[in-house]
Amino acid sequence: MKKYALILLLISFMFTACVPYKSIIYVQGELNDQNKVKTTYQVQENDILYVEIKSADKNIQDLFSSGSQNGSNNLMSNQRLYFKGYTVKQGKIELPLLGKIEVANLNFDQIKQNIKTKLLEKQFKSLDDIFITVKLAGVPYSILGEVNNPQTGVLYKENPNILDAIAASGDISMLGNRKQVVIIRTENHKKTKNILDLTKSDAVNSAYYYVRPNDIIYIQPLRQKTLGTGTTLTQTISTTITALSLITSIILISKYAKN
Repeated sequence: MKKYALILLLISFMFTACVPYKSIIYVQGELNDQNKVKTTYQVQENDILYVEIKSADKNIQDLFSSGSQNGSNNLMSNQRLYFKGYTVKQGKIELPLLGKIEVANLNFDQIKQNIKTKLLEKQFKSLDDIFITVKLAGVPYSILGEVNNPQTGVLYKENPNILDAIAASGDISMLGNRKQVVIIRTENHKKTKNILDLTKSDAVNSAYYYVRPNDIIYIQPLRQKTLGTGTTLTQTISTTITALSLITSIILISKYAKN
């Protein structure tokens, strides 16, 4: 009877030690757009903005553009945008000729309107042939914990989300907890912390689903990692057999020593 109880105990241990299939699948269930959060971003202190003013007059365009239009590849072009962008200091950016422009806590459309107002003040009477682009010159972030490539990186994408950051890090490892992803965010000089369950579809309705500048993303380990038994059933069985062999050897040596 004790033998069967031991077998059942081992089988139970093997299955609890493995990572369940549902724990490694992202965004399970149907997506519900009704509760989707607004993703309009408001510029914060120390953000780096890409500002481009296009015009039929090439001199005007060259004067205001913060990024190079040349470049042999997209990566280098994106890096130039980041390093040649305008950094928000004391809530403002400073553009050639136009001077300081208020941008803090404003969205990109509001900033464009502020730039247009400044252009009119500088006697650019006609704005019909002037087109203004304002956006982040990259979204810096850090991701650490149970990912295959922990890193501090920059996402060169419009409104990037947390899956973009995870993909850039080589995905969450098998022993990473997708149900409790920690995001630490700084807004208006205050830090906030939130936890996302990336196995549920309603994660996309959270404001924390979208990566914001200087977000810190921490992937916690699953309990299976502390057990050290393996991530798959095969690994767990192998580890269990090894442990049983060791225990059996100790018992046999102990009995032999007593005799």
